[in-house]
Amino acid sequence: MSFAKTVKEELVTVPVELDEQLAEFSAFINLNGEFHIASRQKMLDFKTNNPTVAKRFLQLVRALYQSETSLITQKINKLNQKNAIIIRIHTRVEDIVNEHGLLENPIENQELTTSTPEAKKAFLRAAFLSGGSVNHPKTAEYHLEIYTNNPKQAVFLQSVMNTFDLNAKITKRRQGFICYLKDAEGISDFLQIVGAQNSVFQFEDIRIKRDFNNSINRVMNMEIANERKAIVAANEQLRDIELIETYIPQDHIDLKTKQVIDLRKEYPEASLKELVELFEQTYKEQISKSGLNHRLVKVKQMANELKEGLS
Repeated sequence: MSFAKTVKEELVTVPVELDEQLAEFSAFINLNGEFHIASRQKMLDFKTNNPTVAKRFLQLVRALYQSETSLITQKINKLNQKNAIIIRIHTRVEDIVNEHGLLENPIENQELTTSTPEAKKAFLRAAFLSGGSVNHPKTAEYHLEIYTNNPKQAVFLQSVMNTFDLNAKITKRRQGFICYLKDAEGISDFLQIVGAQNSVFQFEDIRIKRDFNNSINRVMNMEIANERKAIVAANEQLRDIELIETYIPQDHIDLKTKQVIDLRKEYPEASLKELVELFEQTYKEQISKSGLNHRLVKVKQMANELKEGLS
């Protein structure tokens, strides 16, 4: 089961009061509802491909309006084995249309329906059930979205989400629009706001493990990069030393420089930090990293002077 489906399975079990039921119904009917007339009969269709979401909507219709309904299934397409589920409302259609302003001022009516924080949460819950999806926290990218084909509906969704400081954004998608969240904290907050507590725990647990593993990988990559740099630097130093020993007699090299030359030749793969420790063990005197590096820089300068003289 996908993480999005797990979230939805949890959300349909959240208990709701009357004003929250109206807010949920408003989101369902505005995002996935369609009003039409057939054989002179007014009808409202709610369409989803999730049976548990269809059940939630049907419970709301019966609780709020006691409407007569019918269930219709249809293939989404020939290649897809899934069925779309349509809950068709046959009675009290005009009451629903008028109460929710579906043909005149749907956004204005949604604003009235979501006047309280709890109603806003219920609206977002049903909006996610209607057209929402969320990436599994194991994937490479955090992403939660709610789809609508109406630009005004997208703006309203964004405004409701942002009353909870979620920093939701809008972008065009196929024939419609999505309100989306990209940061992990915002997604976690959204799941908590709409009532998916168990999903929040699962999301946070996986996110913490993932971020911890990513941190370890970053540290390891940095260490590997530093090791590579150290090896490249050591190889350059060995080439410089070879050049110096070819053209400069041993008795013309001062003791401090000779010490570091001998040490590098004996430990060709050692890092600067390791060379400091080896220097103190070999010569029984303390030296700092900057002090040892200064001697290696002198070796480099001697080699460069030789290269200039030979060119």
